[in-house]
Amino acid sequence: MQEKWGHCYKNFFVGMRGQMKIAFWSNGGEKMCVTANMASIASMVSLRNAGRVKEILLENHFSRNKSLEDVLLQPMQQDFLRESGGYNVKYGLDYILKRIYCGDRDRELIKNSTVDLMLSNMCLLPSGMVFNKEVFNYDFSMVHRELFKILEEVSEYIFIDTESNQNLSTKQILFDADIVVVNLTQNPDNIRDFFENYTSIREKAIYIVGKYRPERKWTRKRISYEYNVPRNRIGIMPYTIELEYAIDAGRLQQYLCSNYMRATSRENEFFIRHCKKNAKLVENTAREIKKEMIRSIELQKIDDACKENR
Repeated sequence: MQEKWGHCYKNFFVGMRGQMKIAFWSNGGEKMCVTANMASIASMVSLRNAGRVKEILLENHFSRNKSLEDVLLQPMQQDFLRESGGYNVKYGLDYILKRIYCGDRDRELIKNSTVDLMLSNMCLLPSGMVFNKEVFNYDFSMVHRELFKILEEVSEYIFIDTESNQNLSTKQILFDADIVVVNLTQNPDNIRDFFENYTSIREKAIYIVGKYRPERKWTRKRISYEYNVPRNRIGIMPYTIELEYAIDAGRLQQYLCSNYMRATSRENEFFIRHCKKNAKLVENTAREIKKEMIRSIELQKIDDACKENR
C-alpha cells in the first residue's frame, strides 16, 4: 500500500509544480480576439512572476487574420526563421506530431522546435507548414496524450489558442484542458449562444469579455447576473488603439513591457490594469484546481486505507 501511494504521490507532485493546460477558445469565430487575448494574458502572467514560470504557447488553428507568430514576432523575425531553411522542416506543432507518431518522446524535441520570445521564460510553438487540416487533426487526436506529457515536462503553463469550430483537435484540447478561457463579446447573440449551447464547458470555464466598452448594454456585471457567473470568474479586456498597432507590428510584448510599471496614457492604464487582473484570474483558478486535486487524492488515500482495514 505504501509503495502504491508513494508512486502515486511522486507522479502527482511532478504535476503539482504548476503544470496547467489552459485553452483559450470562443464560440464566435475569428473576430473574437482570442489570439491577442491569450498572448496578452500569457505575457502578463510572465511579467507578474518576473520570468520564473516557464510557458509554452501554441495554436491549432490557421487563421487568415492573426496567428500567434503575427502577434508575437515582428515581420523581420518571421522572415529570418523562414529564410534560415529550418522553419519548414524542424519547427512547429505539425512536425512534432509526426515525430511523436514515429516514436520520438524526447523533451529535446520540444526545445528544438520552439521559438524563444522576448520574455525569456516564454517560447512559441508555431503551427508549422500544415498542408492538410484533416491530416493535422487526425495526427493530433492520435498523439495528444504524449504531446501534452512532453509539454508538461518542459513548461509549467501550456497556453493553447484553440480554433473556434468543433473539429477533432479542438474537441480534444477542450476535453484535456485544465482551464478553458471562454472569450466573449458584448453581443447578446454571442453570449446567449454560448450559455445555451456549450454547457459542458462551463464547469472548468472562466470568461474574458474582449474589446470591452463600459458604456455598452451588456456589461460584465450584467453577464454575470443574467447567466449566474461568479464575479471572480469573469474579466474584461478593454480596447486601445495602441494595442492594435502593437499587435499589427508583432510588438505585443514590447507594448506590455513599456506600459507595465507606468502606462503612457489613460487608455493604456485601463487596459494594463485589467490585463493584470485577468492574469491573476488565470493563476488563481490554477491554484484552486491544484488544491482540489490535493484534496481529492488525500480523500482517496483515506478511503483506500479504510477499505484495507475492513
